[in-house]
Amino acid sequence: MYQIRRLSECTLNQALLAWNRGFEGYFFDARMDIDRFTARIGNENISADLSIVAFDGEEPVGLLLSGYKLIGKELMAWNGGTGVAASHRRKGIGKLLVDKACELYKEKGIYTSTLEAIAENKQAISLYESKGYKVVDEVVHLTLEIPREFEDTLDYHPVYSSSQAAQYLSMYQHNTAWQSQWWCMKEGQLIQLLDNEGETVAYALFKRQYSADGTLTASVVTHCFIKENQSDPNKVLEALFSHLFPTSATTYQCTIAFFHTSNQVVYKFLTDRGFNKKVEQVWMKKPIASEVGGRI
Repeated sequence: MYQIRRLSECTLNQALLAWNRGFEGYFFDARMDIDRFTARIGNENISADLSIVAFDGEEPVGLLLSGYKLIGKELMAWNGGTGVAASHRRKGIGKLLVDKACELYKEKGIYTSTLEAIAENKQAISLYESKGYKVVDEVVHLTLEIPREFEDTLDYHPVYSSSQAAQYLSMYQHNTAWQSQWWCMKEGQLIQLLDNEGETVAYALFKRQYSADGTLTASVVTHCFIKENQSDPNKVLEALFSHLFPTSATTYQCTIAFFHTSNQVVYKFLTDRGFNKKVEQVWMKKPIASEVGGRI
């Protein structure tokens, strides 16, 4: 008989063991040490009360991490990773974890649950669909193999602030994959592109990485939108990306992460300029409750 315990009832070592066992043989190496695991829980706003670990006796054999956030008047939850140990797969533990997670979501007053799954992981997608999740969009990771210069016509003015400020933008898009959101960009920045009237015509969230000597090594964009009905959207986007991926004396990695392909204007702009898909995921949603009921 398998038991489900909240993450708050487990030791860190038990949770880490469940994670590393659960993602053994995954599409990429997701193993972590204790420091990376605890950092992930904090950086990604994982809830120890909503996250759960499956046990076979006293052995951790699976887990499902969850976080949640109040968006407007509705609580939204997200699946921060589901894994089952190789020795215990195809024994119903995945279904048990998803059922228990949805039960906890309902108790918490969650309105909607979301998750991303690797597009190739048909078995996981089938499991989630059997539990009421539906694919609503495609999420991709894009990279630029050969660095290029973007043209800034100087008709737009960039304004920088912390990523937390993004939530107050009138055009901010809350309905996207959780890892693209401002609260997962604790060390990130917001850039707004203003026109001559001072109106925001585009914005993005991004994070830059530097080597020990201060050399730019990577720029990662997780959220990028342009105001609708621009007369020349490519001109706006050229200006925006000239600031996101500036000219440098050294080569650095240019990445667009957790990007929704339904964001068609920006997606076409990026693919036309040489960005290639590296990872493909599906974005899934499931309605949990009809109302929040005031519980947070």
